[in-house]
Amino acid sequence: MDKKIYMTFEGILQILLFLVVLALLAKPMGVYLNKVYNGEKTFLDFILKPVERFIYAICRVDAIRDMNWKQYGASMLIFSLVSTIVLYFMQRWQFYLPLNPQGFAGTSPDLSFNTAVSFVTNTNWQSYGGETTMSYFTQMAGLAIQNFKSAAVGMALAIAFIRGISRFETDKLGNFWADMVRGTLYVLLPISFLAAIFLVSQGMVQNFKPYDTAKLTESFVVQVDKKDPDGNVIKDSNGENVKEDQTIDTQTIAQGPAASQVAIKMLGTNGGGFFPEVFNWII
Repeated sequence: MDKKIYMTFEGILQILLFLVVLALLAKPMGVYLNKVYNGEKTFLDFILKPVERFIYAICRVDAIRDMNWKQYGASMLIFSLVSTIVLYFMQRWQFYLPLNPQGFAGTSPDLSFNTAVSFVTNTNWQSYGGETTMSYFTQMAGLAIQNFKSAAVGMALAIAFIRGISRFETDKLGNFWADMVRGTLYVLLPISFLAAIFLVSQGMVQNFKPYDTAKLTESFVVQVDKKDPDGNVIKDSNGENVKEDQTIDTQTIAQGPAASQVAIKMLGTNGGGFFPEVFNWII
């Protein structure tokens, strides 16, 4: 029997509100993005322009040198390859890196590779529990960085595509490194910073403390696999896991830089955040 699914009034109202916000932001954001990617003056220049110049200086980037499509594409692929390698080893060696108060061990080779490729390609598909697997350092300096950089790369490619359509008399598409830096500094970073401040003001945790343990008012019993002294699961004569009762009377409360991570995932990724929808609408 077919089941009919009806949209609620709140759902319709949310869609209409979303479309109204997109329409209102399209023009001002479009003008702002045009200035950012053309290197024109913006209201954030007094803060971010020195930072932008510093990044170009230490990375030896000539921001005014245009690239053709081969150079632009090669730069993007090289950056993505290096990012994947760095993120992979950051996960594998996280036990030896700082900001790991829970003492999490390095993740397995296949999980590290899957996660690195996923975040660098902006897929952000996760097959792990962040609070029980990744250290603060891995989340901040690894995953969050790729949330930003993969989004900035996607935005840069979109801008290069637009330039390719609009420029008839040249094969120059701009500078990949400049486009990526500008997208990060002038677009993703300010919005994510404001979002993180808002989340902290609403009580979301933002610290580097070890996890807390709270005593439950009522304990309960669950069935878990019985293990031998070496940690191996015990099997019965039929090959099934032997179960035993375990009393749960405490709960672990995760700490860490949650507000900044949520803000980055919400606003700094092309795959599901609010700003990317605005960006896609504009271009």
